[in-house]
Amino acid sequence: MALTLERMLFESIIINDNIKITVTRLDSSRVKLSIDAPPEVAINREEVFNRIIDQKPQPEQPAAQRSIVRRLLSRKQVGKVLQD
Repeated sequence: MALTLERMLFESIIINDNIKITVTRLDSSRVKLSIDAPPEVAINREEVFNRIIDQKPQPEQPAAQRSIVRRLLSRKQVGKVLQD
């Protein structure tokens, strides 16, 4: 569930005492925001964030898991693995 707030031009919201978001411009179909946050806080537009997530390499599986997966996927050993 999302929190929805209304702000007027030059009004702000504060998040966790260290992030300030201010409405700096309003047009008919756009809003411009100014975001003050510590440098360690990553701030991205949603479409950029989604591209970053899509491009991240998947974490490597531990060797034991890779071995089990290989054995299960090998047609010759499927029966043997199921018997173990």
